[in-house]
Amino acid sequence: MNNLYSLVYKALIYVSVILFLISFGTSGNTTIGALIAGYSSLLLSVLMIIVMLLNIVMNTTQDSSLFETIKTILMTSGPFLLMLIVIWFILYLVIKYKNLISEGHVSSSYYVFSNISIILFLLQIYLLYRNMNTDKFTLTGKLSTITSSLIYLFGLISGVCVLIIYSILGYFTTDG
Repeated sequence: MNNLYSLVYKALIYVSVILFLISFGTSGNTTIGALIAGYSSLLLSVLMIIVMLLNIVMNTTQDSSLFETIKTILMTSGPFLLMLIVIWFILYLVIKYKNLISEGHVSSSYYVFSNISIILFLLQIYLLYRNMNTDKFTLTGKLSTITSSLIYLFGLISGVCVLIIYSILGYFTTDG
């Protein structure tokens, strides 16, 4: 069952990468559809990874105190939670401003920051995928400290990009 579960979230990661690459080469409604589907599949895969990590943590910390259990949960799933929040927010923005984006009534800097955030997500996906295939991760659910720190860094930078995208979409749109 665990093998099937890991195959599903890895397949969702592959799908999101393919859809992000499709969004680079297209425009209009195709780009919006690829972005929404890509962010949605990435959101689902990160949610599945968090559920798996919670399961591992709950099985390994049965005799620990509540404080230790919460601390372990935050330490193991912290990078994934940050990624989840940023993905959810950018997905919300793309869905809310779907018509303005597909019709091209946004500032050109939106596309720059959108591409930067996609590249940052692809870097995070690469780091996650490379380190999730190790024996340490499958047994303990923990990433290496370097990988975790890099994912935090890329997550923070992509969060800043998403906040810039939010201000662009909220305040710098045109009518034609």
